Amino acid sequence: MPIRAYNSGDPYETLIAQMVSIERQPQLALKVERSNQSVFKGVLSDFDRSLSALDSALKGLTDTLANPFAARSSSVPDDAGFGVEVSDEAAPGSHTIAVRRLATADRRVSRQFDAGGTVLRDFFDANGPQTFELTVASPTADDAGRRVALPVTVDPTGATDAEVLAEVQKAIAGATDAAVADGTLEKRGHGAGASVVNETSETARLSLRSGETGFANRLGFADSDNGLLALLDVGGGAVASGTGGGAVTAVGTGDADSALNAQFDLDGLTLYRSANTVDDALGGVTLSLDRVGDETAFRVGADGDASKQEVEDFIEKYNAALTFIARKTDINPEKGTRGDFAGDSAVRGLRFGMRNDLAGDVAGQPPGLGRLSDLGIEVQDDGTLKLVDTQALQAAVERDPSSVQRLFAAEDGGLGTRLRDRLDAFLGTGGIVDARERVVDARTKRLDARIASWDDRLSQREDQLRQQYAKLQETLSLLQGQQQSLSSFFYGGGY
Repeated sequence: MPIRAYNSGDPYETLIAQMVSIERQPQLALKVERSNQSVFKGVLSDFDRSLSALDSALKGLTDTLANPFAARSSSVPDDAGFGVEVSDEAAPGSHTIAVRRLATADRRVSRQFDAGGTVLRDFFDANGPQTFELTVASPTADDAGRRVALPVTVDPTGATDAEVLAEVQKAIAGATDAAVADGTLEKRGHGAGASVVNETSETARLSLRSGETGFANRLGFADSDNGLLALLDVGGGAVASGTGGGAVTAVGTGDADSALNAQFDLDGLTLYRSANTVDDALGGVTLSLDRVGDETAFRVGADGDASKQEVEDFIEKYNAALTFIARKTDINPEKGTRGDFAGDSAVRGLRFGMRNDLAGDVAGQPPGLGRLSDLGIEVQDDGTLKLVDTQALQAAVERDPSSVQRLFAAEDGGLGTRLRDRLDAFLGTGGIVDARERVVDARTKRLDARIASWDDRLSQREDQLRQQYAKLQETLSLLQGQQQSLSSFFYGGGY
């Protein structure tokens, strides 16, 4: 049997297409249902995201290890000579500071030499190489007061005093590098820096500087056998003056009398520290001393912005979840609309349960901190929340941040605990949302199988119709041939 090529213009092919289209109607209904299941799966995903976002916000509010309402902030005048950083451990209160002196590095200078002179050259020619000790601070985690002595050997070749001073500088730098390399120094900043300073084009001095500030990081010296440091006039504790050598700042004998230390009055007490960053004067407070100044007040209190942000984030997520549920469970006869969860009693119950969870008091709370309204939060007519009084929230956090957290986090009925317990039934593996999604997936799988079965059935039906069409064409051709033969016999003279 000859096979006819498909011709879209053939009236029989048009007829076959129309017949298949009619018989395809049940499959189209299945595809519509498949599309509806896909849409509903998306609604379930949106539902899950909405509830998960609310649960995440509640998790922060109910975290007993990190009370979000215990955050602290500081209030410091713009023109203060210091800065303040606070942690959650800082106690609320007002304080005063007067910065009397900033901590500074220990700087020593040698006596002034004639740059072109030969005093130092003559000394080394007479005494040979010299080794002295430079003591520097190098604290470790186990020994905050650790100090180490660095041996410095000088064997210069320069002819002038300026050249010899430059070689002393290099010897100090070399000793520091070696100590860092072999682990004697914890880090390079613990050593001492050295340089040659030319006050005029004809003079030169050796200048040394400790790596860190304060009396604890002062420089120490042990002279060579032939008194190189004495000749340099750099190792003594006296303050340098004129062309003589010595300390730039009075080193003193301890924290209280050393001009190397910062000095400041905190709440009427005089304190001394080796650094200008002080984290051990007030618990949870780090002070940064910037410049000398008169007594200035600052305040440590609750971080109202942080608390407000936490509460507003909860309100936003709660309102979004509640509004989503209300929209998806709504039935509007006038508009003829019906939400995706209109017939779902579990979801409808969740909406009313969420509202009830926030309606009652929390037992065991102090007066004035037992309900949402005590934090300036009002429940609107549609059940959503609104922060209407930020001052009430600020005052509550200032007064009793622990009780504010317990309002949400109390294990026996905190507002956030109630909500999280309710959401647990919906979220996670085995929850209501997960069960709904499994039902949708199973239904979608069955629909896909039925749609595929219809594709096979319709394909076979189409082939069947074409075969019938081909037989019909063959029969018509045979009849047409017989008709022609008869016509020829009767009208062609064959009778």
